[in-house]
Amino acid sequence: MSENQQQPYVIVEKHGSGLAAFFWGTIVGAAAALLFAPMTGKEAQDELREGARRVREGAGERLTEIRGSVGQGVEKARSEVEGRVDTARESVRERRRRAEEALKAGKDAATRARSDLEERMAESKAAYKAALDVGEDGDADDADEEAEAS
Repeated sequence: MSENQQQPYVIVEKHGSGLAAFFWGTIVGAAAALLFAPMTGKEAQDELREGARRVREGAGERLTEIRGSVGQGVEKARSEVEGRVDTARESVRERRRRAEEALKAGKDAATRARSDLEERMAESKAAYKAALDVGEDGDADDADEEAEAS
């Protein structure tokens, strides 16, 4: 056999995300830091309290800043949305006004066309009646002429 085949090898299997290992490492590191700390337990507790207080104050300040920036962002978004809604409403009003004007113009045009048609029909009826009257008068005159000729 060759030398490469006789070499031992290691297989590493990984299970999980490693988050548990991180927490265990944190706990072990904190315990080691407490054991090897150059101060007494009371001093370490006071130092931890002071550090926790500073973290809490810093977190409170940061939270206040975040709330302020989120509030400003919300107000900005709200005003933009309101502006767009107002613009859309105005656009709808303008289109509605134009549609109403077009509808009124169409109704007026239809009314004028109907009036013109009725007027022309009346003129046509009058002309027809006049032609009938002339024709009847012409027929009566023709009958009188025929009677005189006979």
